[in-house]
Amino acid sequence: MIKKNILSFLLLLSVFCLFNSCEDDPYYDDYGWATDALCNNTWVDFYTNYDGYECEQRLDFYDDHTGEDFTIIYYPNGMTDELKTSFYWDWEDNFFDSFYVEYANGTDYYEDVRISDRYLKCLLNGDRVTFEPFYW
Repeated sequence: MIKKNILSFLLLLSVFCLFNSCEDDPYYDDYGWATDALCNNTWVDFYTNYDGYECEQRLDFYDDHTGEDFTIIYYPNGMTDELKTSFYWDWEDNFFDSFYVEYANGTDYYEDVRISDRYLKCLLNGDRVTFEPFYW
């Protein structure tokens, strides 16, 4: 009788574990929602660089984890410098709230990432920034 109760208990425990393991993980990017949100726009930010010049930065993220950074520096005399740089990017973990961007000369870290159709808010290397969708 005790063997039957123990076997029944183990069977019941196994069934519960089986059902629990099939639960969807809410942070798993099963449908690519986080990647789609990031890759569906060209993101733009306007800022003043360390030399005091106004800058415009446009970021394009692609599904294959590559991307392009297009930065324009506006000088007071009306001249501009346009820099186009390719990069590799990837999510830091399965929570999809941080990612990194690897350039040939270094890495940028985007943390506390919040993405909607109207903004990409984050800490970029420790500075709070907000990118907006760029419309041609």
